[in-house]
Amino acid sequence: MKRGHYVILPGLALLLAAASVATADVFPVPRSIREMRGVHEDTHALRSLADGTPLGEQRFRAVVDHDVLALTVVTRFNDDEQWDESAEMDLSSGYRAKHFHKIGRAAGKVIAETDIDFASGQVSWLRDGQRGERTFAFTPDTYMGPMLGVVLADVPETQLGVATLQTIVFRPDPQTYTLRADVIDQENFKVGNVSEPTTKVRLKADLGPVQNVVFASLIPTHYFWFTRDTPPEFFAFEGSLGYGGPQLRMVPQRSATSTAKAD
Repeated sequence: MKRGHYVILPGLALLLAAASVATADVFPVPRSIREMRGVHEDTHALRSLADGTPLGEQRFRAVVDHDVLALTVVTRFNDDEQWDESAEMDLSSGYRAKHFHKIGRAAGKVIAETDIDFASGQVSWLRDGQRGERTFAFTPDTYMGPMLGVVLADVPETQLGVATLQTIVFRPDPQTYTLRADVIDQENFKVGNVSEPTTKVRLKADLGPVQNVVFASLIPTHYFWFTRDTPPEFFAFEGSLGYGGPQLRMVPQRSATSTAKAD
């Protein structure tokens, strides 16, 4: 099964404080992140959207050191396929992507790999047994992998409930695309016996009506639910893990544990 070509990971969203984001400019860094101390860790369960079958789990880790936010995500599926992601973001003048690396393994072999240096624009990849390289001129609002979950947590608190950003999609060669995030509903999200009041945010390609239809299978729509607390906290995610990947729902596997705090 193909996974990981285009992955949105909520991760650090539950830590983010409210911030005004209405355009595709660099997203501001909330105080709760800039002053984060120690390590923040979460574990989420992955379940099939069709029937709730357990698919695996995702472990997330975040730490801030000298204005650099380092993110680590490990996604393990029950068929032993595993995806390891690491990302760094510069916090000195808003969220700016620095580096992203992702590698997928199955049956003891590397099946895919991506490496992106945002400062130089250098991108290298392994897809379907073929390696490639290309240089881009990234805009400051370009994010990838778990970085997307970091900045999306601000959307429910924006004045219009809308934000745009750029990301990189492999099909199989990389291209940059504009994504639009918008608040579409407020609803009670039920997990087991727990019902949580949430705000639902949709993330989809923003390429115009014709191209949105053409690229729908390559750039799938994703949904995020955030609590209606102040600041909002990530509660759930729904969508596919890449082109041809499984449609799934992601919910906290247990209460989040964290040693992170703001002084």
